[in-house]
Order: sequence, then C-alpha cells, then structure tokens
Amino acid sequence: MAPLEIDPPTAARAFADAYFNLLRRGADGSLVLSRDHWRLEEATRDTFRFSAREEDAPDLEVRLDDVERLVWDRLPRQQVRSQIRFVLVSGDLWTFSGAVDESALPDRAAAP
Repeated sequence: MAPLEIDPPTAARAFADAYFNLLRRGADGSLVLSRDHWRLEEATRDTFRFSAREEDAPDLEVRLDDVERLVWDRLPRQQVRSQIRFVLVSGDLWTFSGAVDESALPDRAAAP
C-alpha cells in the first residue's frame, strides 16, 4: 500500500489509545529500536507527547516545528500493524509501529 501523507490532527486520531513500538533511524544511518512501548498522551498544536508503558522510561516529546511531514504506511506483509512515521527536519526518521486506528485516516480509495 502506498504511503499516505497525513496532518497532525489525523495522526493524533490514528494513534488512538494503542501502544506502539518505536524505531529511530538517524540521518547519520544509526538505528535504534526502543524496548519501550509508547502511547500518545497528548497532542497540541505544536507538540506530541508520548508516555511509555514501562515505568522506568522517560516521557517522549516531539515538537511539530521539528517535523517535516507525517506519513502512514503498511508494509506488504503486514495484516494488522502499520506505521506512523515522523520525518524530521534533521533528517531523522521516527517510526511508530502498531495497531493504527485506520478509520481515522483519509479515504485512500478517493486518492488519485
């Protein structure tokens, strides 16, 4: 399925109340898979705040000024999981993978 660019309000609705794995790929080629599971706690006009299911993990914050674009996609073999990707201005890519509420996404059938 082709990637779909989404706006912050759509992304916030698509996160719903599920927990997600987080994969961070740095502009320098580094790759970090978080052992924690993240849930969107708050989405404001300028910030997304995530909390971890694991008690020892610090909260995570993404400033929308640092985000170039938001993208939803599903990899070819995925049935239930899909991704919301934060493409950052710095060149980093943060991928939240899990059970996205796809009913919050725009109708892809209407796209050209």
